[in-house]
Amino acid sequence: MIVGIRHARVWNPQGLFYGRLPGFHLSKEGRASADALSAALAGAPVRAVYASPLDRAKETAAILATPHGLAVQQDERLNEWSFWVHWQGTPWSKIRERDPELLEAYARDPASAVPEASLEMAGDDVLGWARDAEARHPEELVLGVSHEAPLLAALLLGQGQDLSDYHSYNLAHLACVRLRPGPPELVDLAEWARSC
Repeated sequence: MIVGIRHARVWNPQGLFYGRLPGFHLSKEGRASADALSAALAGAPVRAVYASPLDRAKETAAILATPHGLAVQQDERLNEWSFWVHWQGTPWSKIRERDPELLEAYARDPASAVPEASLEMAGDDVLGWARDAEARHPEELVLGVSHEAPLLAALLLGQGQDLSDYHSYNLAHLACVRLRPGPPELVDLAEWARSC
């Protein structure tokens, strides 16, 4: 089973939109939540752990990999949606001022807001990673720590849904999406691990 996991909560006292910026680490609460999921998965047959190259994803992945003695493997396809780079480093309270037209386009139709860095491309990257992970680790449990936008896009695309429904969903920190075998669906990985 190939599972995508949204990274744990981030420490961000300045209230910045962090996008793909380095240096945003897990909060104390995020680390505790990741520790709890890691403890729940300690007896599960995890065979590989992958992560986006961003600090928050690598830190989450390292916590999940530790009980299994695994090294975290980075994969660019799990990275945050590149669309967010436009506002990174901007306080959340100021993003509307930075480019109101682009923000309105995103609100109307996130799938086509930026065609050269589309939401579909971000979702396809995650689905491609999942297919490759399944080929490398057939019938094994593999975890991939990513970010909300690409993981949600992968979930919707994998279910054959239109990305125009994107704003109707929210993936909480540490939400788990079984990507393979498909179709993708939200899963309670800790509950699944208890049944192993």
